[in-house]
Amino acid sequence: MGVSRSGARGSLTALVLTVLLCVGWLVGASAAWAQDGAIGGRITTLAPASAEPLTVTTNQDVCGQTVPDESVLVGPDGGLANAVITVVGLAPGVEASPIEVTNDGCRFVPRVQVSRPGAQVDLTSADDVLHTSHAYAEDGRSLFNVAIPMAGLTITRALTARGVVRLVCDTHTWMRGFVVAAVDRAVVSAADGSFRIDGVPPGTYELRFWHERLEAGTQTVTVTADGVTDVTVDMRES
Repeated sequence: MGVSRSGARGSLTALVLTVLLCVGWLVGASAAWAQDGAIGGRITTLAPASAEPLTVTTNQDVCGQTVPDESVLVGPDGGLANAVITVVGLAPGVEASPIEVTNDGCRFVPRVQVSRPGAQVDLTSADDVLHTSHAYAEDGRSLFNVAIPMAGLTITRALTARGVVRLVCDTHTWMRGFVVAAVDRAVVSAADGSFRIDGVPPGTYELRFWHERLEAGTQTVTVTADGVTDVTVDMRES
């Protein structure tokens, strides 16, 4: 059975229109993204790095005699790691993925992370010794207390609070970890203090800065289309 020319022309026209619509959507999406700006910069400090190791008081056969004090990590040029930068009013942008907290070397790794209220936390261990991951909200409420008696075991819990969630181990009292459960876009500064937040619509925003030991602060910035707003913040001892 043959195909009429009018039918073929109609199918071709529909195909061309579909392609043009797809191209138009991609161009529009690219243009919208191109209009967004970014916030980047560094967190620095004049505060001294925490240099003295912490004395291990139990399970020295697994943990060693000492563990490093990672409460203030400062690079050679003053860059501060593990500071949290939050853009107030800017939505996180993507669906929250589970985060993982590992007991490794009788330390919480990573020490500082960002997530969202209600997000899933996978608690695991690389140490063949009993650890607990005991989480506290900012108001002191106990959120969960998970015992991990062996390496390789993973137990999942949810963040049922917002703000700074503190992790401790009831067995090894020197262990500390932090998860900032933020409703806004937030990132953690890298080892050299640097950070970058992409996909920020033009406008004026308040930035909030948090560190477990140093004084918190705020700063107002203006983001322009296709621009990178440079921010340098010096965090001080409280």
